[in-house]
Amino acid sequence: MLIAFDHMIRPIALDGCDELKSVLESIVHGWKIREVDAGDAPAPAITVTRTKTGYSRTSEWLSQPAVYTDKVNATCDLLVDVFKCYLADNPSLLCLHGAAVSFGDGLILFPSSYNAGKSTLSVHLAALGARIYADDVLYILEDGNQGMATGVQPRLRLPLPENTSKAFLDFISARKGTASDRFLYLKPDSDELARYGEKAPVKVMIELERDQAKEMALKPAGTGDILKRTIMQNFSHEIPALETLERLHKLVNNADCYTLTYNDSDLAARYLKETFAK
Repeated sequence: MLIAFDHMIRPIALDGCDELKSVLESIVHGWKIREVDAGDAPAPAITVTRTKTGYSRTSEWLSQPAVYTDKVNATCDLLVDVFKCYLADNPSLLCLHGAAVSFGDGLILFPSSYNAGKSTLSVHLAALGARIYADDVLYILEDGNQGMATGVQPRLRLPLPENTSKAFLDFISARKGTASDRFLYLKPDSDELARYGEKAPVKVMIELERDQAKEMALKPAGTGDILKRTIMQNFSHEIPALETLERLHKLVNNADCYTLTYNDSDLAARYLKETFAK
């Protein structure tokens, strides 16, 4: 089976694993996915083959096949190559590893840090009225500081922390989506998750530092520190380095920059809402 997306030039080949199409459809929002004939489409950029050991994926971005035994985990990792293919077909875009939510008409962007809790914090913010634009990947348009939603549902790692509050568990339970032993995707309401292609300006950038030994504190951050973090989280390599630096510098300079130290996602989300929701 060849499947194509309206926003990508090249299709994906599914060899003996047509079920991945249904999994993919279950975790994206605003994508138009269709089957195409080989004679009417370019050569596939990505191929997933069902083998005795699992779902084996090959692409021009992999030095060796990636193999997963679970169909949800295989689809989750497949999205990494889908994003890279999209960038190759849309070379004017930057692409940041991070999370972003909106209160009103502007985005709060959290450039990714390892184990900083960006996805969980984003879902907590959605529970308080924010709209998720990204919990892992955000496109940055060429014109100005506009962020564009990828339209992928937020994903939580399993198991959830033992100290997760009942209110948050109830919020998650009402939105349970596709899951594996490692991940749980959520199906937020339409006002809680931006569809693919929705755009909003980045107005605030916050570097997250989760530390159980420290009290919560939101402090102004230097643009140089946030710029360094943002450069490290850009994985678009289609744009020359100097142009990338100039665009990210403009993005950071147009935003209010902070560092948030926190040890409780629920309390941090409530504080961020009080501070930035206007």
